[in-house]
Amino acid sequence: MAEQPKKRGVSGKLSPYAITKDRDDDFTFNVVYTANRSIQDICQLAANDKYSASELESVYRHLLDTAKEELYSGATVAFGFSNNSLGVTGLFIGPKASFDPARNAVELRCTPRVEFKKELQQIPVIVTGTEEGGPTLIRVTDVTTGSVNSTLTPGGGLNGESNRAKVAGPDESNGFRFVNADTEAVTEVPPTSVLRNDRSSFSLIVPALPEGKYYLEVTTQFIGGKNVFSKSPRTNRLPYALTVGTPDEGGDDIL
Repeated sequence: MAEQPKKRGVSGKLSPYAITKDRDDDFTFNVVYTANRSIQDICQLAANDKYSASELESVYRHLLDTAKEELYSGATVAFGFSNNSLGVTGLFIGPKASFDPARNAVELRCTPRVEFKKELQQIPVIVTGTEEGGPTLIRVTDVTTGSVNSTLTPGGGLNGESNRAKVAGPDESNGFRFVNADTEAVTEVPPTSVLRNDRSSFSLIVPALPEGKYYLEVTTQFIGGKNVFSKSPRTNRLPYALTVGTPDEGGDDIL
């Protein structure tokens, strides 16, 4: 019988829920992430006297290639934490219509496997404090590929969900930016490239970023009131590294 993983729990802070207008005592929970693990990291952590990290990674790559072959052939594949299948988006016009790349796209659909849904109910959640109304980036969708919290397309659109991430206030540091995950080089998003920016959602045009991995950050003094700003800017980073170019299979795999 397989050994059950340790459920150490997750911790995070409460953040005021800005959507509810008729009350001020409700909060959302923001997880404080402890690390960003790649496949190589997982193999290193799982290595033991029986299997080395390189052996585990080799087996994983072989399994991944097999899973891909089955998935791309139209099978539904249970792999990792999710059940995976392919779907096709967009409308087909007329009964004899064919696939049109300008209108249709193949997408990856993932749903949590049942056994993990059950385990999630047993994970302790620890509240470590309350955030004082700072911005929170929740998720982003690359408009070109349709991927969520995964890729970036330079020159393409990026739609995001957030809490209190409206860029406002007099400080010059306020705005969106991309930070290279390896070099920490910063690429600011020009205000003219921000197409929509509300407290709970935003849309922007991705700058001409070289291939690599990037974190999206926002800095703002917005606290919810009109022309009322925090004394100092507050910055929040989306916890997922976003890839420009071909995704690195050793990075944030979702299968």
